[in-house]
Amino acid sequence: MKVTYDAKTCIHAGVCVNSLPAVFKIVDEQFVIDQKGASETEIRQTVAACPSGALQIIDHDTTE
Repeated sequence: MKVTYDAKTCIHAGVCVNSLPAVFKIVDEQFVIDQKGASETEIRQTVAACPSGALQIIDHDTTE
């Protein structure tokens, strides 16, 4: 699983950074995603709650 972020779509509602600050954070004025900061389930729930759809999940094929 990989989480992607589209800055042009983001409306800066803050749902991600408020829900999972160990994963979704601002570092040196840049949006950073550290998927090691929470479980896959928690990340999927937070991505699903993104009001703009700026966060998306790409599921990797198991043959990669």
